Amino acid sequence: MRLLRQAHEFEYRDAAGIDRLGQADVWEMGGGERAVLVLRGLAASGSARPQLLSQAQQARGYLSHTWLPFLVPNAELDVLVVYTGEQGQTRALLLA
Repeated sequence: MRLLRQAHEFEYRDAAGIDRLGQADVWEMGGGERAVLVLRGLAASGSARPQLLSQAQQARGYLSHTWLPFLVPNAELDVLVVYTGEQGQTRALLLA
C-alpha cells in the first residue's frame, strides 16, 4: 500500500444543503487497481450511525466527482469512515 494523500481537508455539501468540512486519506494498492479512501472528521454527533453514513455518502460523492478521478482514476474504491465512539474509542465503518 502506498499513501497518496494524508489529512487532505475538503468541503462537501450534506443532504440538508449545509457546507461541511472533512479530512481524507487516500491509499493505493496493486499499482492503482484498488484504493482505500479514509474519511475523518465528518459532521455527525457521537454514535448517530445513520447520520454518519449519510454524511459519508455525501462526502464520497463529492470527492468522486472532483478529486478522486485525478488521484486514482481506474481504481476500485473501498471507503472507511473513522469516528469517535460514545466512550471515546476510535471506530471505523466500511461504506458499502
